[in-house]
Parts: sequence; C-alpha cells; structure tokens
Amino acid sequence: MKVSHLILIMFLSLTASICSAQENYTKTIELIHGTWQLDSLSFGGLQQLPEPLMRKINEQMQESKKFTTYYFGEDGKYINATKTNTLEGTWKLTQTGDTLTLFLPDKTISNKILHIDTDSLAIEPQNETKEVEKSRIFMIRPQKEE
Repeated sequence: MKVSHLILIMFLSLTASICSAQENYTKTIELIHGTWQLDSLSFGGLQQLPEPLMRKINEQMQESKKFTTYYFGEDGKYINATKTNTLEGTWKLTQTGDTLTLFLPDKTISNKILHIDTDSLAIEPQNETKEVEKSRIFMIRPQKEE
C-alpha cells in the first residue's frame, strides 16, 4: 500500500513539474512576440579596452539605440534592423522557456533569457568566445507614436 502511495506522489509531482514548465514556455512565447527596441548593451569581456575606445563604443551605442529594433514573429521569423543593416533569420525558444536561439544565415546564437515581461527583455548571448563573455542585451517595447 505504501509503495502505491509513493508512486502516486511521484507521478503527481512529475505531472506538476511538466505543467509548470509548459506554462512558463507558453507565457514566454506570448511575451516575446512582437517588436522590441534596443535599450542598452553590456559588454562583459571589454573592460580591458582603453578608456577612449570604451567611450567611443558607448557613444555609438547611445546613437544606435534610436534605430535598432528586434522583431520576433509568431511564425518564428526574426528581424534585427539597424540604421544601416537588416539581418533576418528565425528564432526558437527551448521547451523550458529559458533559452532563445537565433538561426541566422551565417551562425546560430543561443541566448539565455535573464528577464522578460510585457515591457522589457534582457538576454545574455551564450558564446564560446571570451571577448563577448557575460555580454547582455537589454530591450524595451518601442513607444507608440501618438
């Protein structure tokens, strides 16, 4: 009798865990759809660069914020548009809802989702090269023009 109770408890726990993961996946999918605007970037591996170069990178990032958007379509289409360039590909979310993978023409980039809600998204590219280690991309929903 005790073994059957233990099996039932294990089954219910596993079912609850699967349902929770599916709920997280569905919620993240719904939140990510649409257009996002670059808010800021954080470069973890660039601290060793000289101050003038860091200042120049920061100035360029401030300028590019106005023109950089990310689109995640419900059909899996991905578009990253800047003032001078547009990059298209597809995107997919892992079943656990914690990793966003971009499939681009020349590479695949996995991004750990650090935060997501209706108005903000923060991701950390998972790259094996140390120069972008611990870099982060922060996005916001673009403000609607009135």
